[in-house]
Amino acid sequence: MACLRKHEQLIVLAGVVLASVFVFASVFASPVSVRAQKSAVKLGSAHAGDSLSELRDKHRALLVVFRSRVLDATGGERAIIEDVLKADPEPKGRFRWVHNQLAKKLDKYMRQHGSLIPADGLADADYVIYFNVVEFRRILDAVYPYGELFVIVKGRPEELIPPRVVWRANKVRFAGDAIGELIKELKLIRGET
Repeated sequence: MACLRKHEQLIVLAGVVLASVFVFASVFASPVSVRAQKSAVKLGSAHAGDSLSELRDKHRALLVVFRSRVLDATGGERAIIEDVLKADPEPKGRFRWVHNQLAKKLDKYMRQHGSLIPADGLADADYVIYFNVVEFRRILDAVYPYGELFVIVKGRPEELIPPRVVWRANKVRFAGDAIGELIKELKLIRGET
């Protein structure tokens, strides 16, 4: 090392440090990544709560689209549910456009199978279909809404049953793909072809 110049010594030292970091990460981060994958399997599955089977005999749905200001890293949906229940069901601005895209697909499903009825408001709905807009992506000069889709069943206060998320899309995705996944699941649950 005596013959190496100062900057060459720094490069060698940086290489040793980086190699140490990679070895440390591979030895100690493995259990963490395994735990993260296990929790992702639990939370990222299409059925986050009970399941869509609760919707078999429920027909009145309210579609809600907005960007939630709630970020819940614990995986619990309580904060999201509270945000949705307080939200204005009439979308504003760009969210109206997203709402109309999703409503068109739901209307097509409704015309084909007759097992879905649009609710006028939260009081009239059996469940809420909520699309949380995460961002708008621009691809080839077209704008696509990207976010999370949830199905929230209203609670029954007389039986002390709170509202709960019974389904969520398996990942953050484009609005049309997310609603398509929900419709596919509804058809399976209700025995529609």
